[in-house]
Amino acid sequence: MSSVVIAGDTSGSVTLSAPAVSGTTTLTLPATSGTVVTTTSNPTFTGTVKGQQNGLIIPYQYYRLNSTVAGANATGAQSALGVGVTLDASTQYEFEGSFILQKTAGTTSHTVGFNFGGTATLNNIQYVGLAGYSSTLQPADVNAMGSSYFFITNSASNINATAGSLTTANNLFVISVKGTISINAGGTLIPQYQLSAAPGGAYTTQIGSYFKIAPLAASGSNVNIGGWA
Repeated sequence: MSSVVIAGDTSGSVTLSAPAVSGTTTLTLPATSGTVVTTTSNPTFTGTVKGQQNGLIIPYQYYRLNSTVAGANATGAQSALGVGVTLDASTQYEFEGSFILQKTAGTTSHTVGFNFGGTATLNNIQYVGLAGYSSTLQPADVNAMGSSYFFITNSASNINATAGSLTTANNLFVISVKGTISINAGGTLIPQYQLSAAPGGAYTTQIGSYFKIAPLAASGSNVNIGGWA
């Protein structure tokens, strides 16, 4: 492997290395100033449509269920999708998710809450949620849903997402969330739900439930992408 060593402005150096290739390969650099993005960078991608109208090209991390995830007949926090996502330190993210939970047994009165778990630590978070439930199992018409519940929170802790207690054996519970989060120390983030009492039957997260999250900017200041001034 051939290498070229370039000395830094004040200290250190950068080594450009070329791997073994078959034939001749040409790498053409653009005739413009900018920053090279590497596979270990945490960049914000933007593109310009017209003039100063540059906008965010969002590199989502996305997880969608193509098979159900069984929960537990218990009161502890449970992973809504069975997985968590790994996030970088000192980074602000935007996120969105929709979770469809269903159970067919147990009549013990309970409520359903939503929260975020994981090992990442937060600078701050702000998101809104909309939830609804029905004793009619899927497929269900939107008009068959029971009381809806809207909430806004600046905490990752558990928040009740039901307008009242659920007491029927059949329950279809749907919650959608959307917001932003600023990460302090990197680690995992896990969308979770939590029951106030063991209903007598476990919920199962249904196919089509999803969560997506994308980096916006470094933490510590307002996100400014585009022609804001």
